[in-house]
Amino acid sequence: MRLPNPHRTPGSQFFGAGEALGDIVEAFCDVDLADAAIARARTIKVLPTTSPVVIVHYRAPMASQRGVYRRTVNGMHIRAAMLKPCGPVGAVLVRLQAEAADRVLGVKPADLFDASIELSDIFGDGAAALLEERLADAGSAVARVACMRDFLRRRTGPSRLDPLVAQAMRAIRRNPSISMRRLAGHLDVGERSLQRRFKAETGTSAKQFARIERMQRAIAAHRAGVDWAGVAQASGFTDQAHLIRDFRALAGAPPEAFCRLAEAEQAWNTQLAVSDFYNTFVA
Repeated sequence: MRLPNPHRTPGSQFFGAGEALGDIVEAFCDVDLADAAIARARTIKVLPTTSPVVIVHYRAPMASQRGVYRRTVNGMHIRAAMLKPCGPVGAVLVRLQAEAADRVLGVKPADLFDASIELSDIFGDGAAALLEERLADAGSAVARVACMRDFLRRRTGPSRLDPLVAQAMRAIRRNPSISMRRLAGHLDVGERSLQRRFKAETGTSAKQFARIERMQRAIAAHRAGVDWAGVAQASGFTDQAHLIRDFRALAGAPPEAFCRLAEAEQAWNTQLAVSDFYNTFVA
């Protein structure tokens, strides 16, 4: 966890997972932007990620390429997304650990791959509506995050993932530049068997998973102040050109174009950069 204590930005606060959810949740984010005009003027861009995210909007809904939503679970996605507030924003986001999200969601990563699922489809209409109501009635970010923590904690169960795939996901997240041959050897399994089992559980290949993780590490390093050449070397890319090619393929634009977005809302983006939501840019 990169931010163990609450940190404020102009409209958002970030919180650590807490003891009960420390092996499932990466971070919580509370967004509170009650001015409708200011909110509608913002554009939010989110880079590809391996981490599922639970999002509940208790004020106006959010618009994306997939439509308009209030309560959703976004799975691992391999394309950048652009979001536009439809009015005043009030939302709580939970970034989950890729290999442990199924413990609270009850579905495997493959069921959520590159998709957004309505929260009620996972937890039921009554539970999802009650959660939204509780968040709307809560008087502070601390209270809202406590509501979300309680909601997830009460739904925590055993993992449904193939244990070998869970190990592979953890190993890649620790070292996204690891070769598939070395990873298979580390897990004492054939490379073809690893890829087959990994795709069956997650919806994508271990190689693609590592590619996204490598890009995430690169953008986090650059937003922490490392130049692109240093980022490429530290993140396992062959060179800077390799980084730019991979970034463009996954995000649809070169990395510098995304980082320039941070200049528009510097205070907000500075805090996003040092949080677990570093793949998010507000313009």
